[in-house]
Amino acid sequence: MASNDVQSQISALRDEIAQLQKDFGERSAEAYETMRERAGNAVEAARPAVRSATKYVRNEGAAVAQAAREHPAALSTVVLTAGLAGIAIGYLLGSLEGEPPRRQRWF
Repeated sequence: MASNDVQSQISALRDEIAQLQKDFGERSAEAYETMRERAGNAVEAARPAVRSATKYVRNEGAAVAQAAREHPAALSTVVLTAGLAGIAIGYLLGSLEGEPPRRQRWF
């Protein structure tokens, strides 16, 4: 008799687990659809700003290219200065990360 009671409890638990899985699947699908809709709305809302930014970057790039054509010496100076600054910053960061140098004794 106790075995029959345990079997019925196990069967009831299996039914509950199956129902929970079904409910979880339905809620997951609803959440997915909601998030998909929100993401689509966000993309649509951002689209005009992206177009505006793209146009701005394109115009600025054209202006920089025109300035570089008109003043090649200035461009080379800017590139050289940026390269030297990058080397200096890289050296400083590299020296901060490494261990302090150990003194070697040769005797």
